[in-house]
Amino acid sequence: MPSKPKILLAAFTAGVVALTAACGGDAKDSTQNSGGGDQARYGGTMTVAYQSDPKTFDPAVCYDATCWNNMRMLYDRLYDYVGDTMNIEPQAATALPEVSADGLTYTIKIRSGMTFSDGKAVTAKDFVYSFTRILDPATKSPVQSFWTGIAGAADYAKAPSGSFAGITATDDSTLQIKLTAPNSSFKYVLAMPHASVIESGTASKPVGSGPFVMDHFTPGQEIVVNRNPKYWDAPKPYVDKVVEKLGVDPHVQLLSLQKGTIDLMGDPIPAADYLTVAGDAALKPQIKTIVKPSTYYVTMNTQMAPFDNPKVREAVSYAFDRTFLLKLVAGQGTVANEYLPPGITGYTKDKLVHDQDIAKAKQLLAEAGFPNGFSTTMYSWNTSPWTALLPQLQQDLGKIGITVDAKPVQQSAFFDLAGTPNKAPMTLTFWVADYPDASDFYQALLSCGAAIPGGQNYPFYCNKNVDALVDQALAAKDNDAATAIYVQATKAMLADNPVVPLYYGSKTEVFGKTVGGYHSQPIWGWDMTNYWKTTGTASR
Repeated sequence: MPSKPKILLAAFTAGVVALTAACGGDAKDSTQNSGGGDQARYGGTMTVAYQSDPKTFDPAVCYDATCWNNMRMLYDRLYDYVGDTMNIEPQAATALPEVSADGLTYTIKIRSGMTFSDGKAVTAKDFVYSFTRILDPATKSPVQSFWTGIAGAADYAKAPSGSFAGITATDDSTLQIKLTAPNSSFKYVLAMPHASVIESGTASKPVGSGPFVMDHFTPGQEIVVNRNPKYWDAPKPYVDKVVEKLGVDPHVQLLSLQKGTIDLMGDPIPAADYLTVAGDAALKPQIKTIVKPSTYYVTMNTQMAPFDNPKVREAVSYAFDRTFLLKLVAGQGTVANEYLPPGITGYTKDKLVHDQDIAKAKQLLAEAGFPNGFSTTMYSWNTSPWTALLPQLQQDLGKIGITVDAKPVQQSAFFDLAGTPNKAPMTLTFWVADYPDASDFYQALLSCGAAIPGGQNYPFYCNKNVDALVDQALAAKDNDAATAIYVQATKAMLADNPVVPLYYGSKTEVFGKTVGGYHSQPIWGWDMTNYWKTTGTASR
């Protein structure tokens, strides 16, 4: 499942961020919930700013925020998300996958008339090449584990040579993928940026079929992409060019957006500026808030004393005042009622978490053999909102007799500590969905397979019954059946208390006055294909 860079992306998307959305419909569809006017216009330059450079332009390796936004501009995928929803629709495919009765074989027709930026036609063989690269260890793709359920993937990873039977092109316009077990979430994997199609043989300098074409990249200064005049979904994209300024401090980004010298911020609104921005009447028409499919939570290492004692973990589950925690993040979220966030297949409105109950927590600690409490350590990042939340969690735990050494550390140090056995008794962390299915949360964060050094199962939790329920949910025939099974998994997991869900995150976005077609997207970043400048022309 996702590697450390995924968490960096999660941090970007879970906060107060200037992000946008996907829409595969026509100009009329893309104006829903938009800002800056409701009639698409043509031409002009969209100017954005980021603090950091992208680490790569290779979609198989891309896993940072700057990169993700560029993947969407330069490449196409089989499927994409619709507007501000978590529903997918065909992009390079002509329809959603045709799935065999046993749930193992996916047959996908490729859209005709698509070409790469060099003029070569896009065929099913290009998808075979693109997907096979992800499973090649030499690629070092951080998302390889999303694809290991394909038949033959494990053997190919050991001896990568040519293609393998699990991904084939039955003809130029037909792609077939065979799985080892039914997986209802696999369609979402095909909509991730890593599933972007590149021209066969162009791994060193990927050539895409997307709405924009790379003009140049000057590290530390700028990225410029130009409109692809041969894009299959004409008349999109609407703008002629996107200029991405690099190395721009978020505070400077905000000032530049207010002055009108940039159109979109690539980084979160600085915490110190958030309340001022949210209360600025002049900016009100340019501000949107969206609930992210994200959960903020505390972990307890089930392999380290005293958290190897179930009653200790249960005591901690009664320690926190979730409503007060939200005040510390300016109300950017909602109190968690279970582990999974709303909008994810598997989420239930039922209350599965415990309210703060100091007396109950102390009673459980006494029953566990700790009538006078104990001392432990909790790690978090050393940036906002963690630096605001961590001291409060420390205070809450102190009320039940647990003395916490609160240690905010740099992100890289956090990943190393949290992912190393017997190093981090407790952590404060979070997760943003890669796709809207509970399996993304369970398999990455709480499965037996993820309880390994370097993984993101920070509690080092392993419950084979929970794993089996997740597998059953992935094989369910519909979302309702899957949700019922996932609820069983969540109840079983929370009975063990390896994590304590705190709240679901939301993000506030701000966009420039002359940005048209603006809409929020829970999963993706910007959708430049469907944005326009209101200063553009009525026709080309």
